[in-house]
Amino acid sequence: MKIFHYIFLLILVSGVLVSGCIQASESQKGQSGADSLSNKSFVVSVSSAINGSTLPTRYTCMGPGQVPSIFWKNAPTETKSIVLIMDDPDARDNVFTHWIVYNLNPGDEAIPPNQVPAADRAGSGYQGVNSLGSKGYYPPCPTGGQTHRYIFTLYALDSVIKPNPADRSHVDAAMEGHVLAKARSITFFGQ
Repeated sequence: MKIFHYIFLLILVSGVLVSGCIQASESQKGQSGADSLSNKSFVVSVSSAINGSTLPTRYTCMGPGQVPSIFWKNAPTETKSIVLIMDDPDARDNVFTHWIVYNLNPGDEAIPPNQVPAADRAGSGYQGVNSLGSKGYYPPCPTGGQTHRYIFTLYALDSVIKPNPADRSHVDAAMEGHVLAKARSITFFGQ
């Protein structure tokens, strides 16, 4: 009978040790790899649109195409700049980038309302080039009666970037290796 107790204890202790090693390994992975980009406290919100809701018409081609206000909070303390990318992964041919704003001051915590869609600046940041090749915000306008997802992703960077030109591929390349955290809000719109 004692032998069964020893075997049971041996199995129990072995299980605890293996579990601890796996948790330590996953914790280290989260500190050094892509998994560390999910910072639960870093959040983004889009004016008048709750994450998972419909993007209000006023920010689309069915309305005046106003630029939405963007708010964020809890960027990591090491953050030197914020990048916003708004894209439509449901576009017909490829992901369509509607808006890029880079080198936002992390302390501002917002792109304020009433920005000019094609201006050089949006809040404290610089507007990049959308998928149509023009600077600034291009309002969502899905075709074919389908509902598309519009994803607003904020990246907290450990540096300012100098993409040239400031299109999606150059902004992505400039951010590589500098992303401290990212936050995302998904909205929907269809005609």
